[in-house]
Amino acid sequence: MKSNHLLKLLLIFAVAFTGCSDDDCNLDHPGNQLELPAIKNGTFPEGDIALNVGESYLFAPKVVTAGDVYYQWDFNGEDVSTEPYYNLDAERPMRSKLELALSNDYGRVALESKITVSGADYNGKYLIVNEGWFGHESGNITAFDPTDKSVEQWAFRTQNYGTTFGTTSQSATIWNGKLYVCSKDGKSLTVVDPQTLYLEKQSGSILGGRQAYEFIGINEQYGILTANADVYRVDLNTLKAEQIMMSDGYNGSGSGYVWGDKLLINIKGRKVHVVDLDKVLGDLSGYSWINYFPFTTIDVTTSGGCRFVKGADGNLYTIESTTTEHNLVRIKPDLSIEKTPVRSDYSPSSFSFYREASFCGTGKDNDFYYVAGGEIYKCSFNNAAPQEPFVNYDKAGYSLYGAGIRVNPNNGELVATYLSMNSPGHADYYQNTFVRFDGSTGEILSETEYEGYWFPGTVVFPN
Repeated sequence: MKSNHLLKLLLIFAVAFTGCSDDDCNLDHPGNQLELPAIKNGTFPEGDIALNVGESYLFAPKVVTAGDVYYQWDFNGEDVSTEPYYNLDAERPMRSKLELALSNDYGRVALESKITVSGADYNGKYLIVNEGWFGHESGNITAFDPTDKSVEQWAFRTQNYGTTFGTTSQSATIWNGKLYVCSKDGKSLTVVDPQTLYLEKQSGSILGGRQAYEFIGINEQYGILTANADVYRVDLNTLKAEQIMMSDGYNGSGSGYVWGDKLLINIKGRKVHVVDLDKVLGDLSGYSWINYFPFTTIDVTTSGGCRFVKGADGNLYTIESTTTEHNLVRIKPDLSIEKTPVRSDYSPSSFSFYREASFCGTGKDNDFYYVAGGEIYKCSFNNAAPQEPFVNYDKAGYSLYGAGIRVNPNNGELVATYLSMNSPGHADYYQNTFVRFDGSTGEILSETEYEGYWFPGTVVFPN
């Protein structure tokens, strides 16, 4: 059978070819073989198909095999039809894969076609990085368009011929013009062009079985991956990881921040670690469980995850969370600190089910946001424990999920991800709601619902 038909034969007994009359097809075949499904030449497109937005393409393969033949169409790995034909509408830019499986009593034949619709542009959109449905689906990206309030599901997969993230993708960082998505299991790190969502690089499980939590960029060659045990330096060219073994890093590490010539790292249940960048970028081969990697600390303890936000005053801010107190912390360039209490019902993220902390800000002023008692609060260092929530939003049966809130640095909008917590079988079971608030007034700008078992992790802004 000619290879340009892109046929992948999965046979029950042995490789075989079907027969047909010369009037029906040009397939070469021996005369006495099992009659696997076969189609007439030219009735399924060879190679890639290029379409424009608004165009459509009808896939209508002509089967020339006698007897019953069953059809299964998959679009980017998702079952979409069992009809003898499939009409593809190019509603938006994409780089996608359509697969057709033809089967009968003798076996199965698979055909594949790639469809390209140029013009992908996610600039100005809000990218919701989702955990995915554990045990069923990988992580993914939902793209929200603030202009028309539309939601595009599986945006990354749609732009990469069905390629997916690893399992439980909870965090993402835009750094040095690239989007770095961390997945706890499987494909630990995915590097993406944030404007098009085109895949650039993707690793396997590179942390020796550890779960990847967050990415911190260092320079053109190296970045850091934090994990549920220790910290790892990643070569951004090869995506190979080297363990940075500290004496108490086995507890797990969360967010980090490059602060001058130092790297600050959140370590579970310990004071924030401070390491020299020169050592991070140097030879790591001499460090081990016998000779630990050196570090110092600052007096900020985190029982849960924390994040760092640089303020307009040139200082760095984070939230300390212990079993007895929660404080907004100001970290000065000389690493001296000041603390002031935040609300006692502040909700730190959990290392047990790691999610990015809610603490966020624009970096353009000294106002910050965090979640406490299920509500969103806006604070400053002089008013770190406001009495009233910043927004007046209450949706019955819904709760903030994942990081919960983020600030768009381009326009100061505050966005929030809510998930229905109703019981299975309820009409709103795991319905998603994405809300935008005015970052100055708390006014609701838009409220968009969409269905699916997505489990939103965090939001990034590719601009």
